[in-house]
Amino acid sequence: MPDLHPAAIAFRDPAALLARCEIGGVRRLYGDPGYESGAALPAGDWAPPPEGLPAQYAPCAFTLDSGLVEFFRLPGTVTSRHALAALVGELGDPHPVRLPVTDDPPGEPVTHRLPENGLRPGLHIDSHQNLLYAEREFARRRLCVNFGPGDRHLLLATRDIKSICRTVRDRYESHRPHTDDLRLYLGERKQLSLLRIRISPGEGWFAPTAVLPYDESTEGQLLPSATASWLGHWERGLFDPLI
Repeated sequence: MPDLHPAAIAFRDPAALLARCEIGGVRRLYGDPGYESGAALPAGDWAPPPEGLPAQYAPCAFTLDSGLVEFFRLPGTVTSRHALAALVGELGDPHPVRLPVTDDPPGEPVTHRLPENGLRPGLHIDSHQNLLYAEREFARRRLCVNFGPGDRHLLLATRDIKSICRTVRDRYESHRPHTDDLRLYLGERKQLSLLRIRISPGEGWFAPTAVLPYDESTEGQLLPSATASWLGHWERGLFDPLI
């Protein structure tokens, strides 16, 4: 069976996506007690993306709802995590998975921490369902909202984990993709770039984080920011698009 197209970015206005987006490289980190060894972090060499980037990531006829990155602004009536929780219960998945809230200080190149040890994994994939290679496209998407007061950024790899697994695993069809596959890929000096997309207070995103390596960042910000997140099986277009 040929691969489905596992990830794409929804947008109406290519210029609006370009205005929020930068592109840069990846560096590895070793020996820092706050991070997993070999964690992949932004290299910090951010630059404007090429004008052809929106077309490269535009959805196609084969893009599943579960593989779509979407950006939105919360309805004006949703001003708290409690109100958002009530709204999430009405989005169509009867059993969304609520994730821990975050309150992140400014200046963090990546923000996610592992609940079991508090270490930062760096660029990673979600494996809550631990699905096989062939099932990855059907994993839950992550919904995340920035409650501010500061801006933050969503970091997205320019290659998905299935493509990475095909490069580094001989028997990828029976493999369960993992963040270790990404690190093995980088260890072989393969090329990988990051998109950095600004998310302001009151804005949010859906993304296939079991497929696209990702993290969030508060680097370069002056204010902290708080988030609320869920995993769920959601159709596209639940909110008016932001871009």
